[in-house]
This record gives sequence, C-alpha cells and structure tokens, in this order.
Amino acid sequence: MSAPVALVTGAGGGIGRAIVAALAEAGWTVTATDLPGVGEIPGAAQILAADLRGRAACRSVVDAVVGHFGRLDLLVNNAATMTVVEPTQATMSLWWRDIDVNLTAPLWLTQAAAPALRAAGGQVVNICSISGLRGEPGFSAYAASKAGLLGMTRSLARELAPDVRVNAIAPGPTETEQLNRDAEFRGVSLEQLHLEYTADMPIGRLVQPADVADVVRFLAGASAFTGECVQINGGMLMS
Repeated sequence: MSAPVALVTGAGGGIGRAIVAALAEAGWTVTATDLPGVGEIPGAAQILAADLRGRAACRSVVDAVVGHFGRLDLLVNNAATMTVVEPTQATMSLWWRDIDVNLTAPLWLTQAAAPALRAAGGQVVNICSISGLRGEPGFSAYAASKAGLLGMTRSLARELAPDVRVNAIAPGPTETEQLNRDAEFRGVSLEQLHLEYTADMPIGRLVQPADVADVVRFLAGASAFTGECVQINGGMLMS
C-alpha cells in the first residue's frame, strides 16, 4: 500500500514548515502549498503555488494532489493571514481578506477534498488560534475568522461522519515571524512582547512550531478524535 498523502496549506510559514517536516518524518507523502515564490520546503514531495482566495483555486489544488498521488488522507488547513488593524470602513477589505483566507478557503478545500477523504477514511485538521477562543484587541478580523473556523470544524465533524474526522488545533503565541508584526503593532520590542506573553504561560516559554506539528501528527493517527479542539498555549488559557 502506498504511503498516506497529506495536503498542508500555508506550508511556507514557520508552523507550516514544521508540520510538513513532522509528517514526512512519520512516513507521510506531503504536498505543500503556499503563495507563489514560497521556495523549497523540506520534506515536501510536491509543492504547489496557489492563492486560495477562490473556490476554483482550492479545487485545483486538491485535484492536483489526488491526480498525482491517487489519494488524499489528510488535509491540514494552516494557511492564514492576520490583519493587525481595528476594523473600520477604510479597512474592510482587510477584514474580508482574513475571512476569505482563514475561514472560506478551508471550507472550499474541505468540500473539494471530501470524496477522497471519505474513500481513505481520512481527516481534516484546522489550525485555529487562541485569539478565536478569547478575542484580542486589534485583531478582530483574525479572531472572528478563527472562531468561525472552530465552529465550522465541529459542524463538519458531524456532517462528514463517520467516514471523515475533523479536528482543530488552537495554538497560543508561537515563535514565528508573526511575532515581529505583533510587536510592531503593539509598539513594543520583540523582547518585551516575549516577556508579556510568557508571564501568562505556566511553562515559561512560547509555543514552538514543532509543538503544533507534534499535535497534527498525533491527531493524524487518533481515530477516536473528531470535533475536538486541542489547545496548545503553554497554559495561557485553561479550559
């Protein structure tokens, strides 16, 4: 039997790269997709450049994976954009960009992937966020999109059952390039931002991309999990 096949979106970022590497190490054949110019992604057997803001683009990506490998066992909806401005009439285009990438694209990808996932008894893992669980000032669009993604996860888990499992992961502050933009928006240094975040984390450190990848790899083999949201935030939010 051929190796199971995974599709990871947003694979060029810190978390995406870690997920691709972890799945490849575990024996998965991984297709990685991100915007054009993403470059090499270690562990990826196939790299597809795509802007996922459109149903046709999402369908094309899924078709390319299934057409090349003949199967799809895992869809990881990791691609995301974060608008660090408060929503006003002048910034509504940025609001819709977050919704389109973070919420609508995962739906379209899941719709396109559903037949192949059903055939494989596969799974969808949606990367949500602590922001979608508790909110965050200045990140209304991002928080709304991630809260919506969590609600959609639970609905799809029921709609696609019993053949396809659908789960979510909600990371807290993670050691990626996004921290630089967060610090700039808050008007603090990167070091100060680290101190602010870790002061609320019992483990005393930020989440690492590899931590999130480990949970993806766990869920990929956890056949009793569906409709779940695994929080990984160092204890910043306990519920």
